[in-house]
Amino acid sequence: MPKEAEIMITVIVTVHNAEKYLRECLDSVLGQTFPELEILCMDGGSMDESPEILRQYAMKDDRIRIINDPNTSYGHKVNRGIEEAQGEYIAVLESDDMYEPFMLEKLYEAAEKYHPDIVDADYTNFYDINGVRFTYVTQMYQKDDYNRLMKNREHPERMRDISRFWTGIFLKDFLDREQIRMNESEGASYQDMSFRFLTSVLAETSYHLDIPVYLYRIDNPDSSMHDPRKTTVIADEHEFLKKELEKRGIDEPVIWHNAYRWKYRDFRGNMHHLTGQYRMELFARYREELERDREELERYRMNGYEPFVREMIENTPDDMKRMLECEIEEQMSRESRTYRFLEEVTGLDSHARVILFGYGKRGRAALEKLKFMEHRFCAVTDNDTGLWGCEAGEKRVISPDEAVSLYPQAYYLIANKNNVKDIHRQLRESGIPEERIIIYCM
Repeated sequence: MPKEAEIMITVIVTVHNAEKYLRECLDSVLGQTFPELEILCMDGGSMDESPEILRQYAMKDDRIRIINDPNTSYGHKVNRGIEEAQGEYIAVLESDDMYEPFMLEKLYEAAEKYHPDIVDADYTNFYDINGVRFTYVTQMYQKDDYNRLMKNREHPERMRDISRFWTGIFLKDFLDREQIRMNESEGASYQDMSFRFLTSVLAETSYHLDIPVYLYRIDNPDSSMHDPRKTTVIADEHEFLKKELEKRGIDEPVIWHNAYRWKYRDFRGNMHHLTGQYRMELFARYREELERDREELERYRMNGYEPFVREMIENTPDDMKRMLECEIEEQMSRESRTYRFLEEVTGLDSHARVILFGYGKRGRAALEKLKFMEHRFCAVTDNDTGLWGCEAGEKRVISPDEAVSLYPQAYYLIANKNNVKDIHRQLRESGIPEERIIIYCM
């Protein structure tokens, strides 16, 4: 363990039955270009190999400290980590996620330069299919909010959502001064909601970097986000937040407006994650909360609500139910098509050749998204004669007739939004069998 004066950042790693991902997670912390840190591994009674993995890592690096606590509440783990922390700043890492190697260095550089209560940045979502890792970046803020000191208290009307708290570092003195801690409700669902809101409201200043620094796994089937039994927990967490705001005597209308906006946005978002009886249980709670909140929602109407939040509070519950059912059906269909497509392309034989059919906006996006298989692309084709002969990355755009003539055994990947059926028929008439035609669905 480094001397106390050398610990600038405490990383709290929350662990519970995480053996599948834990090594990759810990390696990402130990590989940081910023070494002045301590790593508190909060294990809540894991029944798998997680304790042994932690023990092995702690023996290799004395910056790691294991804290065993049988309380499995996620909020409790984080809160105890904050109490135990020796660092000037606090960071939280979930054990199925990872840090970019430069994350803590970049965040601390901004912290030292501007001295805000919070420094955070964007993050990269990732998931694995057949051993291939897919990623996409989420930007957390509006363009004008990046790379400048935000004076939160002076301009509460400009309050921005901290949609993910683990992409940042929080000044420990700030958390202690404002007595900000997580709700220690049972389990591991949504306790960060009130923490994110209170830090957004109570921070004097914040700073947002416009680079992705955190790697967020979205394909962990054991994530608490995928636990359908926790249907109404989000409503309970918003009740906790309401009491916290009242206890602190916060009465600014813009803050209460944002609290209700967050609440009904969360209702909508979480209904999308649930199915069957679980969705209906949350929907019933939403109806109860909406009836109770009517007067307050009307009071803050002047501040405006985003369209998807306004729909939640202005439509009748029956109309909202029908709307949600349509949204969810469309979302599930889109996700299913995307997953089947990725399974198909990642499952291709390593020697399979691929022709990309379409070099418009969708085709160029396909080449970018499928870089992992760029060695399998042998050409790009398009029906637009004006594109023939053009360079498409390291490939050449050729005519469909030339493509079929040169590569009759290739797989043909259709990347065109408006003419999929026509192109599919064109390929079949050219002799390409159905099993070697794939529709790009990302």
